Amino acid sequence: MSKKNNVETPQQEDKIVTRYDRRMQKRKEQEEKDRREQKIFRIVSGVVLAVIICFIASFPIRNYLAVNQTYVEVGGEKISKVEFDYYYNMALNNYYNTYGMYLSYMGVDLSADLTTQMYSDTLTWDDYIEQLAVGNIRQEMALLAEAKANGFEYDTAAKYDAYVEMMKETAAEEGVSFSDYVRAAYGSYATMGRLKDTICNSMIASAYSQKISEEKAPADDEIVAYYEENKDDYDSVDYRIIQVDAELPTEPTELADPVEATESTETSSTEATDSTTAADSTEEAEEEEYEPSEAEIEAAMAEAKKKAEAAVATIETEGDLREDYAKSYLNSNYSDWLFDAARKEGDTTVVEDTTNNRYYVVQFVKRYLKEEPTANLRIIMTEDDPQAILDEWNAGAATEESFIELFNKYSTDTVSTEGGLYEGLTSLYVPEELGEWMLAEDRAAGDATAITVEDSTNYVAYFVSLGDYEWKLDIKSTLLNETMSEYLTELIKDFEVEDPKGNLEYLAVQKAAEESAAAETAATEGTDATEATAAK
Repeated sequence: MSKKNNVETPQQEDKIVTRYDRRMQKRKEQEEKDRREQKIFRIVSGVVLAVIICFIASFPIRNYLAVNQTYVEVGGEKISKVEFDYYYNMALNNYYNTYGMYLSYMGVDLSADLTTQMYSDTLTWDDYIEQLAVGNIRQEMALLAEAKANGFEYDTAAKYDAYVEMMKETAAEEGVSFSDYVRAAYGSYATMGRLKDTICNSMIASAYSQKISEEKAPADDEIVAYYEENKDDYDSVDYRIIQVDAELPTEPTELADPVEATESTETSSTEATDSTTAADSTEEAEEEEYEPSEAEIEAAMAEAKKKAEAAVATIETEGDLREDYAKSYLNSNYSDWLFDAARKEGDTTVVEDTTNNRYYVVQFVKRYLKEEPTANLRIIMTEDDPQAILDEWNAGAATEESFIELFNKYSTDTVSTEGGLYEGLTSLYVPEELGEWMLAEDRAAGDATAITVEDSTNYVAYFVSLGDYEWKLDIKSTLLNETMSEYLTELIKDFEVEDPKGNLEYLAVQKAAEESAAAETAATEGTDATEATAAK
């Protein structure tokens, strides 16, 4: 959970946005995302099923070509149209699950023809999704090759069966046949028989990637060292503040620029005549707001500064106390001052804000690393009665193993986790009631609870243990992402993409851009050489 992309602007001073407010907003966004991800193909079926061209699959020759003919090659491996469509639709669905709530603001409609909607100046959204799909194919094939070379084995049978069962249940809920649902999810030529090996290979690659991630996880001393070098990104501060706004004049004063004042008066007179005429028809003419001169603003700011300097004496009693603020959420006018390593409790400063014509009186209270606990839980997400499931668990062995059995029986989330295990959960990413329960002081391993969430998924939770502090998990994730990115970048180098039939438009766009850039470079070098010769 990075804190780097949130910046408190001067305008945000008007409304105090606490960390609790930010958590609530993020929780709402996360719950919306979770509801989409519970049935990972529900959206695909809704979007694609409406536009799927079923008659294509009725032509035997097209079926044969889609299954047997090479569509693209990656690392020397031949990829059929059926397989490529699988990766394309998975990339599309994953993108929607991650960014769906923002797409409407970008003017993108994933239910419409993606070849007619531009992602950039040169790429359509169809091109971009193809690019994502190819990236996933390269990564998956590279992982599979290394897994095989290292003798890695992973039994996909149970997971694949659970995957198929989940799809059948979702197809029934959508009111379509299973075969139609599979085509909607994976492409016009898809059947589970044709894609079983591809899906199982995806599961193996994912399992191997998880194994490598565990092996490459940073040690505690690496995490602490990273924190020491990046304290500003993880620490919080408490501070007091008084905001003093300059009282700008609303009409000309003695300090007003004579020329500007005359022009303003003439303009106002003309506008008054015009507005009188307009008022006869609209009766709602708005008077133009007076723009103070530089001299008037300077005078008003000077008065505001005096008040701000006087307010230093009362900051402790009259200042607004703000607690638990990350640097990235602070006003840039004083964030560096508050996070200066030399700050001591009680330090006070007066800061000028020329953009908004105001001063801030700021007092440093304290700086600290907030150690927020996390929890490791097994969670059954269900649309059934959670209390009934909990009662069934209590009536049985009431162990972690028996909870896993009920997870396999009832959970709607049978794909994304092993036995419903979620590690490093914070109160931010779970329903409020569950967050309070899991972090209660008397919580112990083996405790379980049932939670009903109105108009949402229900939860049955089993407490495994407390996890690391949130800041540690943040840094661990950052370091691990960097390590895995470097690892995968190196791993896929030999898995180049070959598109002999020109099926991937984005490759043609990239090639044209490279040729254009090369031509420009050559032209520039030629011009420079000519000028150099002329100079001699």
